[in-house]
Amino acid sequence: MASPTTLKLVVSSDVRLVDLIHNAAEKVAQLAGFDADDALNIGLAVREGAINAIIHGNGSNKKLEVNVTLSANGDGFSAHITDEGEGFDPQGAPDPTQGKGLLKTSGRGLLLMRAFVDEVVYSRRGARGMEVTMTKKKTDNRDD
Repeated sequence: MASPTTLKLVVSSDVRLVDLIHNAAEKVAQLAGFDADDALNIGLAVREGAINAIIHGNGSNKKLEVNVTLSANGDGFSAHITDEGEGFDPQGAPDPTQGKGLLKTSGRGLLLMRAFVDEVVYSRRGARGMEVTMTKKKTDNRDD
């Protein structure tokens, strides 16, 4: 693995920028030493976190920013995503695997984030905004 790397992105709340965030996360995950499949999954988790920050956190208000910090180091990968909005209660989000959630075309972001990384932590940022921190640890359990 290369030396520790940190990439910081500050974007307006515009869903058209989510591909940029996803691609950056996937590249940083590769720099952390993850294979193509794991890097793609990490990129998808970060993508979902960014979409949540843009749409649910900032209400798609392009005057509000989303900050994304992506880090690769010897232990693995981490992402910190912050918004400037009102925040939300992730515990109160409906379960997309139950009842009416099964038929909805949205609402699976939190589930995907938890599926693709080892840890997802939500924190309120004072009076306004949320921070989501995701980590994926490197494991060396290959059958080489």
